[in-house]
Amino acid sequence: MDTATLDYLRTIAKRLNDAAHGEKTPIVEQSASFLNCSTKQIYQLLRDADLMPPRKTRTDKGDSIITRAQAELIGGMILVATRANGKQILAVTDAAEMLKAQGKIPDVAVSTILRALKAYHCHPSQLATPTAHVTQRSLHPNHVWQIDASVCVLFYLPKGGLAVMEQKEFYKNKPANVKKIEKERVIRYVVTDHYSAATYVEYVMGAESSENLTQVFLNSIQRRAANDPMHGVPSILVMDKGSANLSGLFLNLLDRLGIEHIEHAAGNSRAKGQVEKHNDIVECKFESRLSFLNVGTLAELNAYCQRWRSHFNANAIHSRTRKTRNAVWLTITNEQLRLAPSLEVCRELVTTKPKTMQVRGDLSVTHTIKGYPNQAYDLTHLPDIYPKAVVDIVVNPYRAPDIDVAWLDNIYTISPIETDEAGFAIHSPVIGVQMITKPESSADSNRKAMLKAAYGVDTEADVDKARKKKQAAYVGAIDAMADVDNSHNEGNVPSIITKAAITVDTSAHVASREIKPLTHVEAAMQLRGLISDLWHAEHFSDLQAQYPQGVPHSAITEIADRIIVGKPINYLKAVNE
Repeated sequence: MDTATLDYLRTIAKRLNDAAHGEKTPIVEQSASFLNCSTKQIYQLLRDADLMPPRKTRTDKGDSIITRAQAELIGGMILVATRANGKQILAVTDAAEMLKAQGKIPDVAVSTILRALKAYHCHPSQLATPTAHVTQRSLHPNHVWQIDASVCVLFYLPKGGLAVMEQKEFYKNKPANVKKIEKERVIRYVVTDHYSAATYVEYVMGAESSENLTQVFLNSIQRRAANDPMHGVPSILVMDKGSANLSGLFLNLLDRLGIEHIEHAAGNSRAKGQVEKHNDIVECKFESRLSFLNVGTLAELNAYCQRWRSHFNANAIHSRTRKTRNAVWLTITNEQLRLAPSLEVCRELVTTKPKTMQVRGDLSVTHTIKGYPNQAYDLTHLPDIYPKAVVDIVVNPYRAPDIDVAWLDNIYTISPIETDEAGFAIHSPVIGVQMITKPESSADSNRKAMLKAAYGVDTEADVDKARKKKQAAYVGAIDAMADVDNSHNEGNVPSIITKAAITVDTSAHVASREIKPLTHVEAAMQLRGLISDLWHAEHFSDLQAQYPQGVPHSAITEIADRIIVGKPINYLKAVNE
């Protein structure tokens, strides 16, 4: 292309770029006439010279006839119809046809709908992307462990030992075959240390039960062979919400061992992704070998697994640490390693709950721990402890036979009382040599203060003196008869006239005997008790006049009745006159 033509094309390109809508065609036609060529050739010449003006952006770029609400409706229909395994069973075409028939979306091509779905991030492929997750970390070996169970590729044949489950015989479309071996399945439990990724694997028979889970977990925390260093009690255990994991017995064991248990939400297996991945590792790297081995019993299977596991932990390089699992786990410090109690004590912890006991008079309690004799524990140093106080006690799994005592919202670890050959506590005072008293409890202090206040004295000795003298307490401060006097003053004690009655004649059955009459003072006291305020001083004079030798017992009731009705006393004849 010569320079003159190129300069002319530059002029044409500038005019086209500046032209308004509808003005470009005349410019191109004029140029084609000038150069004696077609309009198509003009465009080609501009492209060859790299002078073709860019296409102007459409004013409706980014707009769609499909609205966001319509796109969300289509995406929602497909999302709801998607199975739990992720299979999409409703196509965009079918969903669009349903909505077009109801007039809920415009009648446009499926490609237009798909572009709109992607623009609004409602496309099935976009909706299927997983939710973003956060990667968590642990602080040191045995800080966090994870545990999970899965079905092994083996199952038990009653007459033939263990056998591999063939995919063509045991899969979801043949539930009868799966049901047939349900109780004979081999379950794989995998335990991982989150910090080092060290792994413990054990196989059990049957199903995921609390018994199997407890057995595997207790075995995993015990110290084993020298080439299998991972052991100890973790601070936190992460697991799923399976019924076995949440059983009361297993959770009780974790509580007794001081392990915090975290159950992740259903469907969020990523929360314990490490142990999930190690289940896959065990299946691929160990169970893949079982097709070439004759495994007859569960013990043989676990023996093979132990050999493989020790090799794997010692040699496999972890991608995160760039070291072997054993090498990282061995960085644990003495403070971070909590040694597990013996298996016997651990098994007892499964069913052990705090026991409520009453403190004895010498501020001690007794408790029996499996494997140890009944022993006494001194609680003297507990704050504000007192006889008959109620405390909760449980064995300390890391210091048996020490116990943990719950008192006033605190936990105290108590060791057994040391005794001599005769069974006496070594710290007890010797008779005739020394005198030791227990610390004064709050109850003791309150009791002494109350007694001093009751008798108005300052010392305990003065309290003893006052009590020996039978001195009344709270003199001048408390009226012990206040309620009684108020009752009388308020008329709550009405006078009652004794009903007429028949006197029992005992002369025929009982030998006659003389009874000493009452003195005038004794009779007056009895009458005062019967008639209260109706008794007056002149009644005493009448008694003396009527009964100069004393008042007969049988006359008291009649005298009281006469006074109540206002009759005189002296109608009666004197006794022995």
